Amino acid sequence: MYKLDVVLAILDSNGGSIGNRTVLMKLGYFATLKAGLGGIRYRDYFYGPFSRELALGIEDARAALLVSEAVRSSPIESYSYSLTDDGREIVKRVRTEYPEECAAIDEVVAVCREHGGLLAHPLAFAAKAHYMLARAGSGADRTRAGIEGMEAGFGWNLGECDTRRGAALLDALDLPGCRTDERRGRAHLQ
Repeated sequence: MYKLDVVLAILDSNGGSIGNRTVLMKLGYFATLKAGLGGIRYRDYFYGPFSRELALGIEDARAALLVSEAVRSSPIESYSYSLTDDGREIVKRVRTEYPEECAAIDEVVAVCREHGGLLAHPLAFAAKAHYMLARAGSGADRTRAGIEGMEAGFGWNLGECDTRRGAALLDALDLPGCRTDERRGRAHLQ
């Protein structure tokens, strides 16, 4: 599945549009994990894991006129994305060629919509928590305090409420290799 296909499938999974670039990027992060898409890599960034490949997929989709971008400037600049008619036609082919991957993307979008309302902050918190856990290794302190201690190394500052929200969304996503245990304030990478 190509990066452009991932972008189109995410948008299609949410009725054809996503109202925020950060939301699109975090959905892409979780979809990449859930669908096992190894060709899209992520690095730490201010709002959590960021993929240059996925960002280029968004730009490719825009350049091919498969996605339209709207910019809002008040109070801060933000971007929203919608499938064009051509994009809707192409995503039909994508769904035929990659049914398992698209099913995983549909699941990610539905779970994130249900548990975080597709808001940037809950998605970013969950993505940051997963990203830190995935890089911590098996010997790291996986308590909430331990996770909060990892934040500084990434330049992130998650509060207890943010960590809890991120853990709850991760539980709901049931990503391969990651399980959290909110009741005991622990998170585990399986």
